[in-house]
Amino acid sequence: MDFEIRAPREDEALAWEKLRIVSWRKAYAHDFTADTFAQQEAQVPVRAAVFAEWIASTANTGQDVQDQLGQRRKALVAARTDGGTSLDMPEVGSLLGLAFATCMPYETQKLEILYLLPEAFGTGVAQALMKGVLVDGPAELEVLTTNARAIRFYEKEGFAIASTDEFAGRKTYIMKRA
Repeated sequence: MDFEIRAPREDEALAWEKLRIVSWRKAYAHDFTADTFAQQEAQVPVRAAVFAEWIASTANTGQDVQDQLGQRRKALVAARTDGGTSLDMPEVGSLLGLAFATCMPYETQKLEILYLLPEAFGTGVAQALMKGVLVDGPAELEVLTTNARAIRFYEKEGFAIASTDEFAGRKTYIMKRA
């Protein structure tokens, strides 16, 4: 599978959100109710509009620094280079995956989002996205304890379980990389 890692484009904001929902549904089908997924899907148009505004504000670089906090933010997508689309999800266009990371000044960077279409599992897309949004050095992320596939992937990428927390009433691991 041929793909490129690049900044998301403003016109891909809806596809970004749809890919996020598809991936979230796949990873957490047994963890959340149909109502929870329906609520997430209902928010897609609004979330896409906000994301499109943010991308536009970065001059389509997918990177910015919040003036008040000094927080750096970076978004990347993995997109097919052959111009094709997902057979199962044509509405995500050429996107295969997405990632978003933040970093406060002088603090550990945080992988906030890493989502893939199931067809991109095991293709190197996740590694390329993570390498693109995180620089070498300390990093952390949060993952539901039930997402065994993601936990194995993060461990292979040098992360280790550091502590537990909770998200939406579900147990999570805080994983850290030195």
